[in-house]
Amino acid sequence: MNTLFPFGFPFPTAFYLGFYILTLVIHVIFMNYVLAGAGYLAVVSVFTGGRTVQRQNTPTALVLRDWLPFAISAAITAGVAPLLFIQILYKENFYTANLLLSHRWMAIVPVLIVGFYLSYLLKSKTIERWPSILRVLVGVGVFACFLFTAYSWTENHLLSTEDPGTWSDFYVSPSFIYQHPQLLPRMLLWSVGAIPTMVTLVAWQLRYKTKSDRVDSLSSENRRLSLLALAGIVLSLACGGFYYSAMDSSMDRIMTSSLALLYLIIAVLGLMVQSFSWTVVLLRQRLDFRWLTITTIGLVMTILGMSVVREAIRLSTIDIEALYQQHEAATRVGGLFVFLAFFIVNAALIIWCFVLVRRNAQSLSR
Repeated sequence: MNTLFPFGFPFPTAFYLGFYILTLVIHVIFMNYVLAGAGYLAVVSVFTGGRTVQRQNTPTALVLRDWLPFAISAAITAGVAPLLFIQILYKENFYTANLLLSHRWMAIVPVLIVGFYLSYLLKSKTIERWPSILRVLVGVGVFACFLFTAYSWTENHLLSTEDPGTWSDFYVSPSFIYQHPQLLPRMLLWSVGAIPTMVTLVAWQLRYKTKSDRVDSLSSENRRLSLLALAGIVLSLACGGFYYSAMDSSMDRIMTSSLALLYLIIAVLGLMVQSFSWTVVLLRQRLDFRWLTITTIGLVMTILGMSVVREAIRLSTIDIEALYQQHEAATRVGGLFVFLAFFIVNAALIIWCFVLVRRNAQSLSR
């Protein structure tokens, strides 16, 4: 693994690693929107700001409540592809972690269902007539469901990278919860790292809305979004330092190896690009197309870079060479053409749906 990711691996392994990262990045974008968006709605449901402020009715809160159910569906759908690739890449490790966590792991399914329906309740007109305490419980409940899901996947990932001796010890223990020194800092890093993604997507939504509605730019909301994005970047750096302190010293060698170093640099440059562009947006208090585009490019750089670094760390804990034959056998099963064809068709259909919605929105605004 002394070659730039995903080169240096046999073609089947490199193919699955490459597509795993590609599909994972798409999933992470939607997942970040859901997690950070639900967190934002939970905060404004608790700290409403009183009658004069009404943070629950700000443009950001309204957009998030309206789009959160769709984003949840998109995140779950986009998570199918990386889930399939990870089963091919790390079959024994992934399934072992699932089985060891047992019913606690399977609890993700009902929790996601509850969170999905609560998000619809959160955007309904009915909840506006409920007592404030119930509205708070619904807002916090949505966030708790997806925070639990994020915690469970973090726990599963760390357990899957352990050696068989650790698996045996955990199997004979009575606990359904896996304790790991990296669990909390890793969870914090990915959670606060979701904030800039959510803010960027909401900024695009607000810009589209203000343009289609032919209204002036919302300078106060732009300022709030810029500050929130910058705060998320600062918190990500702080939690990154916390996570680094919890890592084994050998991880330095992995992150600075030929496999991951370039992607680590790309991730850091992406953070710098985001910081600069959000500072410009803050000063101008306008959701300028050019600077939002630059911010989005920096965001994708960071997510892509961190995803590859994350995978490089996993690869250092697993004997990937022993799985080469398994990966090669998977490529002989067939179905690649069908997968690529449906990938293209589904992507085209999704884009077409957005075009239809935009056309309908423009016709209604006239």
